[in-house]
Amino acid sequence: MKTKVMVVSSFFVSAVQAATLTPSTGVEVLFINGIKNEEKREIVNVEAPTVQLLLRYNEKVGSGSSKKVFDSAPYVVTFNVIESDITIKAPKVYSYEQARVEFKSNPMWVITNSEGSVVSYTQAKLPPEEGFMPYYDLETMLTKYNKAQNVSFAVGESDLNQVNSTKFKAGQTIPSLEQLKKDYLLINKTDRKAFQKWIIDQD
Repeated sequence: MKTKVMVVSSFFVSAVQAATLTPSTGVEVLFINGIKNEEKREIVNVEAPTVQLLLRYNEKVGSGSSKKVFDSAPYVVTFNVIESDITIKAPKVYSYEQARVEFKSNPMWVITNSEGSVVSYTQAKLPPEEGFMPYYDLETMLTKYNKAQNVSFAVGESDLNQVNSTKFKAGQTIPSLEQLKKDYLLINKTDRKAFQKWIIDQD
């Protein structure tokens, strides 16, 4: 039981110290390290060093009466970060046709850190399913994609094997339940989901 409490505490510390990710206009962050992101257009926390995002561009493009919403295919984007403020910008497009061409294969996302330096990344278009709604079940599709690519994530992108092996030393204080509750309230919805999933897996 003591070891499990230590794991919980380590998770909260890691989550609180995560980097921030800001999606610019039109950028939707659908999944973070395999976990669905409910606040897809909001600033969220991500954990270093490896981050996998499922991104989509969704925005009105064009002008006047020809203005309409363009919704791109989702792209799996992976990059490494240190604790920093990360910003993701979509390619600049001014018409529906230009957006369609830009997002047909490898759109040029611009990812920068807090110092303004460009962060390199890899990306792949999430393979669509056949039928009328090729991206209906993104969660299942992303899980299938990651399995095929031999990609997996620990909870909060931390090394749980290392955390699980942590033992309490003599005299070390065990975090109280009240402290754990307070720490839980400090993390965002995405990290809470990841943590809840991890708790279930421990039973």
